[in-house]
Amino acid sequence: MRLRHLGYACINTTLGTKSRTVRLANLRTEAVIPVITQNLEGVRDALRWNVEHDLRFFRISSDLIPFGPLPEFPFDWAEAFDWLFRDIRRLVKAEGIRLTSHPGQYTVLNSPREEVVENSVAELDFQAQVLKLMGGDTMTLHVGGAYGDKASAMDRFAQNLDRLSDEARGRLAIENDDTTYTLEETVRLAERTGLPVIVDLFHHKLNPGTGAATANPSGATWDAGLGELLERAAATWGTRAPKLHLSSHKPGIRTGHADYLSMNDVDELVEVMAGVGEPDAPYDLMLEAKQKEVALLEVRRYLETGERPDRAIPMETPAEAEASA
Repeated sequence: MRLRHLGYACINTTLGTKSRTVRLANLRTEAVIPVITQNLEGVRDALRWNVEHDLRFFRISSDLIPFGPLPEFPFDWAEAFDWLFRDIRRLVKAEGIRLTSHPGQYTVLNSPREEVVENSVAELDFQAQVLKLMGGDTMTLHVGGAYGDKASAMDRFAQNLDRLSDEARGRLAIENDDTTYTLEETVRLAERTGLPVIVDLFHHKLNPGTGAATANPSGATWDAGLGELLERAAATWGTRAPKLHLSSHKPGIRTGHADYLSMNDVDELVEVMAGVGEPDAPYDLMLEAKQKEVALLEVRRYLETGERPDRAIPMETPAEAEASA
C-alpha cells in the first residue's frame, strides 16, 4: 500500500487554534455562543491553512461544542451554528479533506457500569452528529478496559454497539492501545463486529501481545506476525482507505509522544505498509506529535527529499523507556 495523506490532530500551532470551553457553573447560552463560534472558526481557519499547504487529513477536537450532549442544557447548537457547519462542510467536500475525531478517555463503551455506558453512547452519538455536520469521516475509539475478564469485556463492547445510532456506528473505528487491547485482539473484535481498525504502531510496540513478549521480553520481536495483522486490519476498511496512527517515543515517559517524529519510525511504517495489500492501494497516516503541523511538514519534506532534519531529536525505544521506568 502507498501513503496518501499525512494528518495532524486538533491544534494548528502556527495559527494558535485551540478549543475553548466553559465551566459547568457558567453554562448559559450567552456564555456558550462565543466559545462555539471561536472553536468552529478555528477549525475552518485550520482547514484553510491546511489546503494552502496541500494537507487534506485533519482530526478535530472532541471539545468543540461544550456540554453538547448534556440533556440539562437543551441548546440547539446544530441549528444555531448551521451557517458555520455549512462553510466547513463545503470546504471539506470541495477540497477532498478527510476529517476525523477521537472521543476522550471517559468514553468507554465496554464499562460494566451502566451509567458510564449510557454517557458513552450519548457522547458517541453527539460526536457523530458533529462529524456529519462537518462532512467528516471517522471516530476513533479504544476498546476500553479488561475489568478482570477481557473476553466478557469484548462481548460487552460488541453488545453495546447496538445501542449506538446508525450515524455513530457507521463512523466508529477501533484502535489498539498501549496497555490492554493488543492489535491482534482489536483486529479480532473488528472482524467480529464489522468495525474498521486503526493501527497505532507506537501502541503496538508497547503492547505487542503475549507471543512477542514471551519470545523476547525486551520487545525486540514486536514485529513478529505484524504483516498478517496489517493485512487483516486493512481488510476491515473494505473499499475505504485505511487510517493509521504514528508517533515517536518521548524519552523518560513510557507512553509519551515526542515533539517530532523520528524518521526511523517513519521509514519503518512506510516499509512495512509497502508489503500490505495492493501496491497502489492508499492509506492515510495521522501523526501524533506535540509540534503538530510543524512535525508533519518535517516528515513530508523528508519523504519528498530524503533529507533528515539537521537538529538532534532525543529519542528512545519503548523497551528502553520500560527499562528506565
